[in-house]
Amino acid sequence: MAGRKLTILPLIRKIELIEAVESGKKQKIVAEEFQIPANSVSIIMKRKDHYREQFYSGQVDVNKQRARLANHDDVEAELLRWLLPLLKNFVGKNG
Repeated sequence: MAGRKLTILPLIRKIELIEAVESGKKQKIVAEEFQIPANSVSIIMKRKDHYREQFYSGQVDVNKQRARLANHDDVEAELLRWLLPLLKNFVGKNG
């Protein structure tokens, strides 16, 4: 059974889509331009405030398809502080 092709837009494309709809284009036309189902445009528009917040906060890489934020920023920062010196002093198997 052939399933439908799933298209996941990165955050930057979602922002472009939101701007296109808000400029006056119909959602159906925008959906065709972005090659996604019309209901996906509707869902993105419902969550536009969330996507804008992520985009302007700078916490998320805009080119990633899915945003993965740290649940415990203090733990993430401490882990990074511990890991960076280890990676800096890492010597590969070949010397």
